[in-house]
Amino acid sequence: MTPAYDALVAARKACRICIERYPGRIRNCAEFDYDPNVISHWEQWLGHKNPKLLIVGQDFANVDYFVRYRGRDEPHNKTNDNLQQLLAAAGIQTTNPPEPDLEAPVFASNSILCLKEGRMNGSILSSWVNSCADAHLAPLVRYLKPPVVVGMGSNGWRAVRRVFALADAPPRISHAAGDDWVALDGTRVFAVGHPGPLGLTNRPLPQQLADWRHIGAALSATSAPAHHPQYGE
Repeated sequence: MTPAYDALVAARKACRICIERYPGRIRNCAEFDYDPNVISHWEQWLGHKNPKLLIVGQDFANVDYFVRYRGRDEPHNKTNDNLQQLLAAAGIQTTNPPEPDLEAPVFASNSILCLKEGRMNGSILSSWVNSCADAHLAPLVRYLKPPVVVGMGSNGWRAVRRVFALADAPPRISHAAGDDWVALDGTRVFAVGHPGPLGLTNRPLPQQLADWRHIGAALSATSAPAHHPQYGE
């Protein structure tokens, strides 16, 4: 790891913005002894440090899930299994989640990096997404410099749209899904449905597969990334 990466990890662990504003509704993962030294808990599966693709989803888990699996993902998580299939449509083969994949040129993160209390499908406040986008996603984008970024679902899209200041893009994922934009810095930004069961209800799998094939075409057009150290190097 690099000092810049370590600083992003430390910032995530130290953040209390939403916790102080909404006590009892959201918790920082650093409260738990088994919180790993990562920026995004999803990067434990897909965490390439010089990726062609940055994925921004919704959230990693609620508190109960995080405690049950001690900061990791359960095997055969439906969202991850579906995402693996969608990435394959884009031409990216991955390990079976949550087995760490050091080769796939993908970094996976979420619109919020803390844990919500209550049900797994509980609501996420837009103010949480906005705060996390400003404090954590924007610095992550500057660190990774991915040529392609995908906002998945309503919250992932809200975060990505905010970071890249895509004022002309539709704010609702139902209107934006399947389209893409070029940000002022040249980043190609895509809006897609969420790959979880509810997301597939809102935007069925055949449409999502088509969306990801479109993303694959954009990835094929990007130049090969320069080498940066990966885990264990």
